[in-house]
Amino acid sequence: MGRKLHATFVGAGLHAPTMRLEAPVGGIPANGVWLGRFKELIATLLPEMERLGVATAAQVDIETLIERISAEAARTNSVIIGHFQVGAWART
Repeated sequence: MGRKLHATFVGAGLHAPTMRLEAPVGGIPANGVWLGRFKELIATLLPEMERLGVATAAQVDIETLIERISAEAARTNSVIIGHFQVGAWART
């Protein structure tokens, strides 16, 4: 709903909300905690990914996913950007 929050608030008769976008960002090994959450998210999306033909369970290989992502980030000295979360609030 993130991108629709503003319209939802205004449509409900509230003032335009103050909004904030957040995402976890980090290099290896600092992002281990939220990478576990990422794995859980991908596990819940996997049936839909297969249904849509995006990827098979074998391609995703959920059991080694975090290790492979971490190894690639370490090899390339990269950071990993997690999923975005949008928050909104307004005063009445």
